[in-house]
Amino acid sequence: MRRGVWLRADQQLHVGVTAEFVAAANGHPARRVGSPWELDRLVARLEHHGVAALPPDAAELPTVARFFVSDPWGNRVEPVASVFT
Repeated sequence: MRRGVWLRADQQLHVGVTAEFVAAANGHPARRVGSPWELDRLVARLEHHGVAALPPDAAELPTVARFFVSDPWGNRVEPVASVFT
């Protein structure tokens, strides 16, 4: 069972900070990067610079190519690309 809320924002995203910051380990933004080919290039570039790109369970969203990565503060980020164009 998947839990959470998926929101689509085509305008602006404002993120606040607090003194009691805790990195988001599960909730995260997803960002479309274009084609699966461009996603593969991004994975290669990140890994070249020592950043781990973690693959998800492919069965969860079979029409989307994606991976997870952590930003410099430990927050989870999900670059995605539609498999079907």
